Amino acid sequence: MDWTMLADPLILSELVFQGLVRGSMYALMGIGLSLIFGILGIVNFAHGEQFMIGTYVMYFVAAVLGLPFAVGILFAAVALFLAGMAIERGLIEPLRRRAGRDWLVDSFVLTIGLMVILQNLAQIVFGTRRRGITELVPGSLELAGITVTYERLVIFLTAVLIVALLFLFIKYTALGKAIRATAQHAEAAQTLGIDIGRIYTIGFGLGAALAGVAGALLISIFPAFPTVGYQPVLKSFAVVIIGGLGNIPGAIAAGYLLGVIEAYAIFFLSAGWQAVLTPLLIVLVLIIRPQGLFTAQGERP
Repeated sequence: MDWTMLADPLILSELVFQGLVRGSMYALMGIGLSLIFGILGIVNFAHGEQFMIGTYVMYFVAAVLGLPFAVGILFAAVALFLAGMAIERGLIEPLRRRAGRDWLVDSFVLTIGLMVILQNLAQIVFGTRRRGITELVPGSLELAGITVTYERLVIFLTAVLIVALLFLFIKYTALGKAIRATAQHAEAAQTLGIDIGRIYTIGFGLGAALAGVAGALLISIFPAFPTVGYQPVLKSFAVVIIGGLGNIPGAIAAGYLLGVIEAYAIFFLSAGWQAVLTPLLIVLVLIIRPQGLFTAQGERP
């Protein structure tokens, strides 16, 4: 490899943009996983299957019905939000009520079982054929000497918009403040009159919706098939561990950090190195800062 490329600002700028596009996907998935963990305290192992459902929704809306991709994103968000609320209310809430103190351990088993069920249902209904869309938005443009496809630009801008709107929602709306209060201390929030059962349901729905939107946006990269969520959910867990469990701003920062690191690794080393660097980074974080890079020492995730 020609190491003089390290000094080429054009190449470095293009790699940064590619990393930000990757990071947008990782951030969306990681925020959803982190939101569910922060509010309910459970790890949603079926998060990748919610991503998978989002890809199928986008394929049906954009490829079968021929509607604009923005409609597919909206449909994926709404469908997964409703499905997520139904899962929390129909499966997780009864488990929490009946299992007592052991419900968190049982919830891990429940979401793993849900993961297997959703994968097999998708295989029964849709088969194993991959259904993808070549380009959501055709064409490209040149910015400061960097060639950028419209599709990657749309993925990046849409992800940034969603992250910004979610941040404003959590920080400034009454419901968002109730979500933060429940995540910080559920019993105290309940004492203040917050319906934490409702917050749990909405929080799980929001996490599922973010996974669905990520799947819809990335259908040209990850075509719809039953196990398509495997790789994205692994990246989600990496983002959550690096950013700090339940730390939403940390998940955003970790997502973009991981995306940029992988973009540079693929270009200067090889595509296989990203499969080594990500686990290595997770191990280092767990050893050096087990609370995550973006969570203060002693702070509750």
